[in-house]
Amino acid sequence: MIAFFSIVITVVLLGITVYGLHRYQTMEVEYTVDRSMPLPPLDDELVQVSPEQVPRQAQEPETPPAPRLSASKPEPPPEPRSENWLERVAALKKSGDMDQALALCEDEFPLWGAYNQACIILRTQIRNATADSTHENALLGRLYRLAATAELLHDKSPQAAHYTQTQLKELDLTALKELEFSYDAIGYAHLRLIRKSDIKLMQARWGKVHEHGLPRDYCQDWWESFTRHIV
Repeated sequence: MIAFFSIVITVVLLGITVYGLHRYQTMEVEYTVDRSMPLPPLDDELVQVSPEQVPRQAQEPETPPAPRLSASKPEPPPEPRSENWLERVAALKKSGDMDQALALCEDEFPLWGAYNQACIILRTQIRNATADSTHENALLGRLYRLAATAELLHDKSPQAAHYTQTQLKELDLTALKELEFSYDAIGYAHLRLIRKSDIKLMQARWGKVHEHGLPRDYCQDWWESFTRHIV
């Protein structure tokens, strides 16, 4: 009899224990679910914020600072660079205005390159004047004179005095017009601006020469007097 009651009590206690454990697990699951659920949305009235709580940058757009005015006047745009005289000569030659191109070269004397360009232009005019022997002879004489003048001013021989472009500009170039350069006395061998085609024409027109000299040697006294004031 005692054993029966012991069994009954044990069964009852076991049932109570099982029920308690089940209840504990149920409560633990409900607690975990409640923690994992998102919070409910706030009411519209609760999310309203007073203007005092809004930062100044959010209330109104930032006004850009006014540009600083300079006390000095704005600099004018740079003036376009003038064309190089060689470019202007080339443009005139391309357009066929050889006389104007030659005049432009004369404005740049005593520059060696200006004498060179002038000789090139005269050479072109000579080729275009083959039908007129008189005009061709006059152009050839002008070419020879320019080549001799350029050599007189820019003589590079060892014994010659060498002058800078600035020193040469101090000379009165108009005085060179009174000089006469003799083809028979100077020839062409020392004239650096004379080309082979020029020599053929000169020999055909004026004959061959047997002596060649420098323009400064030909007019030595005149040249020394002409350049005595150069420092």
